[in-house]
Amino acid sequence: MSEGEFQAEIGVDEDRFKKNTGLSLREQYIEHHPQVLSSFEDDLEKIWGRKWKANTNVGKLRMVLLHRPGPEFLQVGKPTPWPPHGTSLPHWRMSEKMDLAELVEHHKNLVKAYKDEGIEVIIRKPDPNDPPYQVKAIYTDDVAHPAVYGQIILRMYDDMRKGEELPTYQTLAELGCPVVGMIQDKGMAEGGSIGWMDEKHLIINVHFPRANTSQPEVMRANESGHMQFARIVKLQDPEVDIRIQPGYGSSLGTSHYSLVDRHTSIQDPRTVDPYLRKWMETEMSWEFINPPEEVCVKVKTRDPRMPYVKRAPNTGVVLEPRKILVNQGNPKATKWFESIGVEVVEVDVDTLVRPRNSGSIHCTAGSLIRDPEPKSY
Repeated sequence: MSEGEFQAEIGVDEDRFKKNTGLSLREQYIEHHPQVLSSFEDDLEKIWGRKWKANTNVGKLRMVLLHRPGPEFLQVGKPTPWPPHGTSLPHWRMSEKMDLAELVEHHKNLVKAYKDEGIEVIIRKPDPNDPPYQVKAIYTDDVAHPAVYGQIILRMYDDMRKGEELPTYQTLAELGCPVVGMIQDKGMAEGGSIGWMDEKHLIINVHFPRANTSQPEVMRANESGHMQFARIVKLQDPEVDIRIQPGYGSSLGTSHYSLVDRHTSIQDPRTVDPYLRKWMETEMSWEFINPPEEVCVKVKTRDPRMPYVKRAPNTGVVLEPRKILVNQGNPKATKWFESIGVEVVEVDVDTLVRPRNSGSIHCTAGSLIRDPEPKSY
C-alpha cells in the first residue's frame, strides 16, 4: 500500500466515525476516554479477580499453593538428568528412595488439613519433563514468593531445581494470580531466605542456605537476584523497609520461619544476628519467646563463640495469629505451645519433611492470599 493509499484509508475511517457519531476517532478519545490514573492495588480485584496479597507470614491464610508428588520420585536411583548424572541418594538430595504411595498419602493429609481450616488449596502443575525429575517441587515456597501484590517467580540455584519455575508460572497464570516479576539475568533467589517480618519490613538473606560463596560470580549472582526482588517490592510500596543480610556461611536467624503471631517468634534471641535483632526490637518491638530446653534440639554452629545452640521447635505454617500447622512427631512441643496460648494443628506428612526429606512443612506452603496482619497484639 502506498503512502497516499494509506492516508486515504485513514481518511475514510475518520469520515465513518464522524459521519456515524458526530465525532472523529481522535475526538472520541479526547472527550470520552481520558487516561485513568489508578494504582495496581486499586485494580487487583476488578482486573485480577481477587485481592492477591500475601506479604505477611501471620495474616489468616486463605489460599495456599502445594505440589502433589508424582512419577518424578520413581526416577530416584537412576542417573540424574544433570551432570554428573549420578545415581546415588546424595545426587538426588534424598535420605532414602521413598514409596510414591506413601508420599501421595502424606500429601493428601496436608491438603485435607488445609481444607478443614477453610483454606483454598491450589495444586501446582505436574513436572513437564520426560523423564520427570523435580523431586523437590513439593517445596513450593522456594519457587515463587509474594511481592506486596501478586507473586514473583524466583530463579533456582542448582540444576536439580531449575525448571520448577515454568509450571509454577503456568499454574499462577491459569489461576489469574498476577506474576509481577521474575528474577532474570544471572540472578539467583530462593524463597527460604526471603521473609516478610510484617507488611512493611522484609528481610533477605543472601547466599543462605547454600554456603557456595567462594566464587565472586556466584556471590554477585545471588546478590543480583535478591536485589531484583527488593526493587520489585519497592516499586509497589516504597515504604517497605528491606534489609539485605549478607548470610555468608549459615543462617543468621530466619525469624520468618519461627513466627506464631505478629512480631512474635519462638527462638532463642542469641541465635539471631545482633544487628538484625536490634533492628527487629527497635523498629517492630519484637518479642522473642525463648523455649525451654526440653522442647528444643541441640545443633552445632560454625561460630566458635557459640559452638552449640538450641533449635526451637518447628512453628510450621501460621494459619492465623496464634494458630499453627505442624507435622506430627513432637508432642512435648505441642503441649508447650498450647501452654503459651498457641493452638496447634498436627498433620502426618512424614515423607515430605525433615528428617526423612530435606525441607520443612513451611517450605511446602506457597502463600498466595492472606488477610492483613492484626494491628494489635
